[in-house]
Amino acid sequence: MSSIKEKLQRKLDLLDGGRNLVQLIDGFIDEYPDPYLLAKQHAADILLKRIGKAVDPRYVWWHQFTTASSSPRSFTGWQHSGPPQKSVPFTELVAQRFDLPFQDATDELNVYGGFYKEGAQAHYFDETNEIPMLPSDVQKDFWALDFAEIYRAKVTRFWAERDVAFRVLAKINLLGECAKAVLARRITEAEAAALRGIVVPELEARELPSLTQLQANHSTVSLTTYAYELGHVEYACFFTFGSSGGRVTLYRPWAKEAIQGFDSELAMAAWLRQQLRDQQTMAEFLAAALVDPGEQPEVSNVRAVLQGIANSRSDQAALALLHFRRVSISDDFFVHIARRARNDMERSAAALLNNAGLRKAMLSGYLSAFLNVFAGFTPLGWPMSLALLGAALGRLGLGVDAAVHATSEEARKSALRQAMLDCLFAALNLTEIGFQSTFASLAYEAPFHETRASLARWQVAREPDPILAGRETNQLIEGELATDGRLRGVRVDEKGDCWIEMNGLTYRVRYSHELSTWLIVPLDNPFALGPLFPVRVNDGGDWHLLVPPEREAPPAVIGMISETSQFWDEYTATHVIQSQKFSAQARARQKKLLETQSIPILGINELPAEDEHGIYCVRFGNTFEYTYREADGQYANELIKYYTDEASSVNDILRQGIHKYTDSVDYINNLATTLERLPKNNEVNLYRGGHGGRGTSGEHFRSGRLNVGDILVNTDLTSWTENPFMVRHFAASRHLDANGWTSVFDDTSVVFELPAHRYNSGIPISAFSLYWDEAETLFLPGHYFKIDKLSHVHGERYRFIQVTLSQVVRPVARPVYDLRTGAPFDRAAFVERVKSPDLANRFFPDQ
Repeated sequence: MSSIKEKLQRKLDLLDGGRNLVQLIDGFIDEYPDPYLLAKQHAADILLKRIGKAVDPRYVWWHQFTTASSSPRSFTGWQHSGPPQKSVPFTELVAQRFDLPFQDATDELNVYGGFYKEGAQAHYFDETNEIPMLPSDVQKDFWALDFAEIYRAKVTRFWAERDVAFRVLAKINLLGECAKAVLARRITEAEAAALRGIVVPELEARELPSLTQLQANHSTVSLTTYAYELGHVEYACFFTFGSSGGRVTLYRPWAKEAIQGFDSELAMAAWLRQQLRDQQTMAEFLAAALVDPGEQPEVSNVRAVLQGIANSRSDQAALALLHFRRVSISDDFFVHIARRARNDMERSAAALLNNAGLRKAMLSGYLSAFLNVFAGFTPLGWPMSLALLGAALGRLGLGVDAAVHATSEEARKSALRQAMLDCLFAALNLTEIGFQSTFASLAYEAPFHETRASLARWQVAREPDPILAGRETNQLIEGELATDGRLRGVRVDEKGDCWIEMNGLTYRVRYSHELSTWLIVPLDNPFALGPLFPVRVNDGGDWHLLVPPEREAPPAVIGMISETSQFWDEYTATHVIQSQKFSAQARARQKKLLETQSIPILGINELPAEDEHGIYCVRFGNTFEYTYREADGQYANELIKYYTDEASSVNDILRQGIHKYTDSVDYINNLATTLERLPKNNEVNLYRGGHGGRGTSGEHFRSGRLNVGDILVNTDLTSWTENPFMVRHFAASRHLDANGWTSVFDDTSVVFELPAHRYNSGIPISAFSLYWDEAETLFLPGHYFKIDKLSHVHGERYRFIQVTLSQVVRPVARPVYDLRTGAPFDRAAFVERVKSPDLANRFFPDQ
């Protein structure tokens, strides 16, 4: 077997165990009791209950005023002007509650306060920017839930279910850092062997421990182990492992170079003494040693201890101070740190007041102390339990402000996962394999439909070529063909990419550890989201495509293939948590695109300027920039946010010629300009659903009026989603029956798909949207798409026409059809609707 195939076989073997550990990491992160996310979820639930829409709570503020005037147009019956007396983001209000005077005077609550889409900088607070909720109703919702008790119960449940997982992850972190330290020659091979021994006795350097081995507890009597507690709270900042020969290994889980070996304790003390004289290093130690950075007496105490070590008269004096602060660990090291992490989290949870305590605090005037504990969620949102897993803020590249605000929730989860995977990658010795795809294979988070699939009843496809059309490669693939093991029948190229030949065509494949089989995948991205195309090789070496078992099909559509889809079986079902997770990942991906742009950042307490229409922006001389980043890391663009608000009805102008405001043309021009300045991206599949009731019908495809090869053009601001769970909300009508609201597909239901890399004008806007869960990408009017494939897709609860598109340049001398309606495109009618030849010419230049 060639060296490339040997490496690939070893990679697959390691990933068999590694993927199980990745699932452990993902489960730990998903269940981690983050109080800010819990408060945000409660805020979102209240918004959905009260207004019937999934509005992002980060765009909702509670404003409190000293005056009010009646208004027949507003939901509450009152309106306000001028700066509010008090403003609180809705998520934080879930924990803080309304001020004491309003607890009994609920009628005044509706008069002197309200919920709005704009912050305190707005000039007016009325029907134009209100969220239609009565504060008195929201107050009832607050008292109906006991946030502190819910959070404490979540912490208790987390440790009951994830205590073993915490210890496993702590062991992975130590193994990974140990491997890195050996490569960097910060410790000897003997020290590395001793450290591996406290994880799993006699574990070899290249040996992969099983999950069962990692879950077991082991004594650390072979090494003298100490924890160094620098503050009043029992919380260790770092640890040491001493051997009988006198050498000492320093372990700082939170540091970039977590493990460092020394000839003696004195040598370690000298190193620490020198390191702590550097201001940045001092700050890193201080951050790692504090349970609550907001508790000033503790901050002062820890700083004094660290400063004392740095300013010691001699190395011996520094060592004496360290001896005074060390605590011996006689039991299993990982049991010890898990117990300390649990105590830390429970102590933080105890700082939250339950409803009874909150009422008492309000009556006693002690509420301000409670709010200081909760403000920013700093002591709760990133406790030492994560630092002990190698996920300290500094190591993740996150500032404290970024880490504790909701706007960075996806970023910090992603960074936490990346840090843990980095250590797992090193612990598995996958660096030696060297393929670029190796880390991607480990980090890959298998989509919902892949983890839930069962191939037991799948059958060999009778005609695979139409199903796989466009997925083959015309390139000649060089590489030796494997003849045994799970690589049998697979050709491996020099980069480690895998290929098979089936029916005379060559396809790229990847191995799914979740399904224990090979999958045909896109040529340019083996991890792209999409339907599963599993294949298997028979005894004769021939590959066959597997498809789901045939179902009773609805009436066939003439001239169109009819197919079932395991992909849409899953994504047309209701899976709220999975959909939210998908949308959160999409928003995180879209925010990363913005990080590469030169976007203005507001300073702390700095308010945006306004243009002549009162739209928030950043002013540069006589020019305006509508995209900016607030001090807390939140991205803002008022033009885009207004577009996503259903009340704006911006597309009514482009579709029907309805102009609610006299400045609508100016608004669309400004919106188009600001969108064109944002990054475009085509790395993911996009979907768009429609049905007759929404003005987007599939009947012209079903009837054969539009066919493969025809060209469509979008004439409005066309919204697509990268979350396939969202499609059914747009491709089906909603009906209320005995079981509640259900999605009903009919002959007009249609789903458009834009495969990754087959479009180039999509602009992701999730970071600015009121409805972030839609994972939206927007196309300005005037883009052309060719119909590549038409299929009639059906399942037990759905049926629709799927239209696969690719973006093309404007065709010359051939008809084009409106993507939304299927009607022939009429430029003159478009000009009439928008009432501006210049605006029409912007999107459809006159030829």
